[in-house]
Amino acid sequence: MKHYNKKKGILTRECSKCSGDLGDRYGRQRYCKSCHAENMRLNRPKHSQLKPEARKKANARAYAKEYLKRGKIIKQPCSKCGDENSQMHHEDYDKPLEVIWVCRPCHLKLHNEISMLNNGLG
Repeated sequence: MKHYNKKKGILTRECSKCSGDLGDRYGRQRYCKSCHAENMRLNRPKHSQLKPEARKKANARAYAKEYLKRGKIIKQPCSKCGDENSQMHHEDYDKPLEVIWVCRPCHLKLHNEISMLNNGLG
């Protein structure tokens, strides 16, 4: 919810759960960071509760992230447009260290293309 703070002369947003200030949260976020974290702890499925395919994906992402942290995988610019702000994409989750580096817009485009191919639209 948005409120006008007369003392500061600014528009502030508050958490839907605890009515605290949302701070630097942006977009459509309704909860402050601590309430969001609590909500995720309660509602996000545990690793053991994931379906086998989702568990394999989670393991591949965690494995690749750990290798990135250790410097065994080196972050590279987007392979599509060259943007420095890139993220990992797995073509095959059975090969967690084989990643393609793509920026967020290119990553979304790539997944959209994959989805269209899988649904027989491509």
